[in-house]
Amino acid sequence: MTPSKQERLFEKKYAEELIRIAEGDYKSARILAAAELKDIRIENAFYLCQQAIEKSLKAALVVNEIAVPLVHDLGSLLSKIPKNCEPPYGYELLDLNQYASIRRYEEGHWHPSADELRMVLEKTEIMLDWARLVIGELKK
Repeated sequence: MTPSKQERLFEKKYAEELIRIAEGDYKSARILAAAELKDIRIENAFYLCQQAIEKSLKAALVVNEIAVPLVHDLGSLLSKIPKNCEPPYGYELLDLNQYASIRRYEEGHWHPSADELRMVLEKTEIMLDWARLVIGELKK
């Protein structure tokens, strides 16, 4: 099956690069989460977590030799993940889509709690661990 213009097949080795970029996003989110500056937008930490999870899902698709949808919608990515390597949280991850869209363009309407941020950081770390495992198993 030929990928559509909105999808792209990548070489398997690209999965490792995606994970490195995702890890950088996650580290940046943790730094923002720990910052005690009043003039930063904590929403950016949520955005970076969503991006790390998005890249983790894309890495899993790449290593499985599945065309990657060139979108930021986690649902589109999840729908292409093979049954034998489903990620933790599954479609519950769709809740994170708002951080890549609506929440990035609003200010002052949402005041995330420390618990919300901690939960998203934890999910992100677990998703990165999952993606590393998938890549390690399928890279062989």
